[in-house]
Amino acid sequence: MKNAVVLLGLVAFILSSCGDKKNEEKVTQNEKSEIPVSTIIQPTKNTNISPTISSDWLKYVDNKPAKFDSVFKKFNSEEQYYFCAAFTIGAMSVAKPVTASAMVNYFLGMGVVKYKSGINQHTYKAFDFGKNIFHYDAIVNSILHKKTCENIIEKTTNFAKKSKLDTKDINEKGKREVKKIVYYIKKAKNMNKGK
Repeated sequence: MKNAVVLLGLVAFILSSCGDKKNEEKVTQNEKSEIPVSTIIQPTKNTNISPTISSDWLKYVDNKPAKFDSVFKKFNSEEQYYFCAAFTIGAMSVAKPVTASAMVNYFLGMGVVKYKSGINQHTYKAFDFGKNIFHYDAIVNSILHKKTCENIIEKTTNFAKKSKLDTKDINEKGKREVKKIVYYIKKAKNMNKGK
């Protein structure tokens, strides 16, 4: 129960950080991803993690927060952001799936705008790691307790507010990144079929 409260708190923080209510409704109605969030955030269904692009990291961390921290600290700022984008979208999809779908483009577009780096083989691996980390309660609790992703998302949101960035432009950039993610998901599935 405590995990659910903390997770909902994170979602509430993110929703309040993403602009005013009018802007949020506009994004929800007009800027939905053409691809459902369930296509992008699709962690494996069981505890035996199927091979994915980030499966080596997932096996290594084995629900041990200290091991997760050692991997996360090696990420560059772009990789950390995309990990946290996936983590946050995943958390939102549990509490508010429609809002999560609307925010996919925004979060991915912010990565392009702030970090000048979109989805590529390195950032996708971190993104994939973020969407699959929910298998590990101890690590999820540690991320929430330390506000690891909350702090990264907050800095990015503040950057957007200070820069007075256009939400529509951010969402357009994000749509291109969604297509790249779908490409990597399909590629990973095809690789797994060959094993």
